[in-house]
Amino acid sequence: MPVFDRLQQHVAERPWRAGLYAFLGLIIVALGLLTADYIVRPDSFPVQSVTFEGEFRHVDQQELAESVIDAVRGNFLLLDLNAVRAKAQSVAWVYTADVRRHWPNGVHIRFTEQQLVARWGPDAWLNNDGETIDLHGRSGPAGLSVLSGPDGMQTRVLEHYRKLNEQLESAGLRIARLTLSARHSWSITLENGLQLTLGREDPEENVARFARVYPQALAHQAGRVRRVDLRYTNGFAVEWNGRATPSRTSDVRATGLQEG
Repeated sequence: MPVFDRLQQHVAERPWRAGLYAFLGLIIVALGLLTADYIVRPDSFPVQSVTFEGEFRHVDQQELAESVIDAVRGNFLLLDLNAVRAKAQSVAWVYTADVRRHWPNGVHIRFTEQQLVARWGPDAWLNNDGETIDLHGRSGPAGLSVLSGPDGMQTRVLEHYRKLNEQLESAGLRIARLTLSARHSWSITLENGLQLTLGREDPEENVARFARVYPQALAHQAGRVRRVDLRYTNGFAVEWNGRATPSRTSDVRATGLQEG
């Protein structure tokens, strides 16, 4: 016999049971509503502790704690983990943050610090992914190269910087500044003060050619060189220190060196 039919027969035998079952049902529903209301109250199951996991080399622990305090207030079960993560990642030097509930009433935040690889213009920095980082007025690591270019070109400039710097290191040189102009022309200032004009086309090819001949052709007199123009197919032109800024291209001496 189906369960529903058996229940009907059971009630028919003693009609008062119908009222009892209805009353019990109302009690169960009421208890369920009261329980749900208690669970979703902001002051129920409050967060009691917040713990952090990560290396505090540059991140300020107090600043990190203060940044998330408002987001972790309230009901532990209804905590918005994404909001807590966003608050943590807004702190200077924080790269990523992973936020989890720590039963029964805690929050655990594991974070990693930014890996800054270059300056971007006068005020910003670039991380390892080519993202622009604002340190909110704090000083970053010393000795990083300065990159600059049009907005939105950070990733491209950083990619070229890595390739060009690797080529120059083979000649004992290192980039201090790499600039991509608004007209997409490349230029470099090396740590020894030497300036390289690369132009718009094939910056890696031009620098590779320069790096091959620099040790033999210019290294012994690098202190006399102000600027090298690499916008030539088979050589480059040199502007020497101690001379007036050239007003004509004839004032810039060609090295006469060929590829090889």
